[in-house]
Amino acid sequence: MLKIKLFNPQHPLEHQELELSDHRLRGDGCLIGNSPSCGLMIPSVKVQEVHGKLFTDKGKYFFQDLTEKAITEYNDEVVNKEKSYPLETDDIIRIGEFVLIVDGLPIKKKSKSKKSKNGKSSNKRSLQNLKALTRKNRRSKEKNKETSEQSNKGIIDPKKTLTNNQHNSDSSIASGSNGTVISPPLPAGKKDKKISSPSKEASPTDSPSQISTLGGINWWNKGKITVRCVNIIEDTKDVKTFRFTGTSPTLFNYKPGQFITLNLNINDKKIKRSYSISSTPSRPHTLEITVKRVPAPTDFPDAPPGLVSNWLHDNLKVGDEITVTGPSGKFTCVDNNATKLLFISAGSGITPMMSMSRWALDTVANRDITFVHSARSPRDIIYRQELETLAANHSNFHLALTMTRQTTGDPWWGFQGRLNEVLLPAICPDFKERVIYVCGPDSFMKGVKKLVEGLGFPMENYNQESFGGSNKKRSPSSEEKNNNSPVVTTPNNTTNNGHSVATETVTEPVVVPNSNESYPVVFAKSGKEVLCDAQMSLLELAEEEMIDLDSGCRSGACGSCKVKKLEGDIRYEGDADGLDEDDTEEGYILACIAYSQGKVVIDA
Repeated sequence: MLKIKLFNPQHPLEHQELELSDHRLRGDGCLIGNSPSCGLMIPSVKVQEVHGKLFTDKGKYFFQDLTEKAITEYNDEVVNKEKSYPLETDDIIRIGEFVLIVDGLPIKKKSKSKKSKNGKSSNKRSLQNLKALTRKNRRSKEKNKETSEQSNKGIIDPKKTLTNNQHNSDSSIASGSNGTVISPPLPAGKKDKKISSPSKEASPTDSPSQISTLGGINWWNKGKITVRCVNIIEDTKDVKTFRFTGTSPTLFNYKPGQFITLNLNINDKKIKRSYSISSTPSRPHTLEITVKRVPAPTDFPDAPPGLVSNWLHDNLKVGDEITVTGPSGKFTCVDNNATKLLFISAGSGITPMMSMSRWALDTVANRDITFVHSARSPRDIIYRQELETLAANHSNFHLALTMTRQTTGDPWWGFQGRLNEVLLPAICPDFKERVIYVCGPDSFMKGVKKLVEGLGFPMENYNQESFGGSNKKRSPSSEEKNNNSPVVTTPNNTTNNGHSVATETVTEPVVVPNSNESYPVVFAKSGKEVLCDAQMSLLELAEEEMIDLDSGCRSGACGSCKVKKLEGDIRYEGDADGLDEDDTEEGYILACIAYSQGKVVIDA
């Protein structure tokens, strides 16, 4: 475990303490840069997209600069790009205006500072002052901890004694799959005097690393959090954007294109729905979702309209608070190094595309984007004014809008009709050289996939957000029939892949056991043992037995239903994208896509 401190000397009293696990540092290590794909993200113009990395080798820790021209300082000496620098306690790395101090290795004596090659001595006084401050903070922390222990005669629960001065509140934040955002502190006038602890409604399984604090600001990068609606924007006659902030100063960290799950209480029933995030992590103080009202389907006029989408439109007001969980999903361009992208969307499938576009342009990322969006009519174009402004102000953002219907009193001189083998090459002649991201109604995505396949596009570069239907036969809901909103439905309303990216690869079919087979499932904490149909997921069984298991996308994407398997074998129907390698090694499974293969014991 490598412990580090990160702060901006312009705000020396405000720092962040991080723990990087050895697992995170193996292989390619933990990348440092201003891109959300980095494990340690520093959104500064002085920091490059991928600036350097921390890694471990043979039990030792190292730093390596990855810039074309080494512009990083190690102990106040400019680094050599080709060299890996071994790390010891109190070593200092300067990246842009930020300072990273090693704080978790045995202290070893160091040789006196040598003169640099140009004959000038290094800034010894500055270096010594920083190290002295680090040692002072460490001694102060240990003294406070010792005093606290002496004042309490009983055993202290560390989870109940976390403070801003204890590194536990920030532990392992940088080891999450979403990386860590380091953002300039809020202006003094906007800070709370007291450090906000995680929301009372946070799940007991949420680790402190999911909502850490720095200088009175919450740093959210995973888990459950209560947010407050601060603005509602009417994008079109049936589309609204809901803007949220934390109930205390909060910075939101996620990858553009990911989604969150809303935990709502509607008519005294707990309802969960997932929506793509339409805002960008480059503007971390707010979190936005864009929701389309869902009418009753035309072929089933008596069917009820979309429950959650319409409830949000009709009931959520500025000042209301709701609980959300996330972020989740792998539909993002930040993990792909391709510089030429083609975004294709329809309806409210535009939301993850907008998030990725905003991020790429805000961070001046090396991306050339062709943005193709299909709408029914000009008045139905979501974000129209912003899209046209982005196209006018950025030479690397190429906008193409096409209308599928003609309406009176709504003049349109742009592209018309659905994408076809003539229109797509006319809009984007080099589409075969790009990585394609597609999001929209299921029929739209199927049509686009068939189109690009027929035009000879290399399908390994094709990605789409999946709103597919369930494998189980059931009556589709109104939201699914219209399928215009990025909604992942819940009990008896599941989707194949939730909001995870549906990369087009061939997989072996799942062998489903005989429907007459059943196996005992033991819920260890609840003390229940019941027989489970081989075609019923462990999550469905838990809900049937009134055993409380958290859930979200119900498709293996979000990880909300993670539970530890103590004994037995299970099979998955779908990809367990919501688990990382550490979760799997520790025996965790995703109950929503897990099916028993014999007697199973789970920790629930």
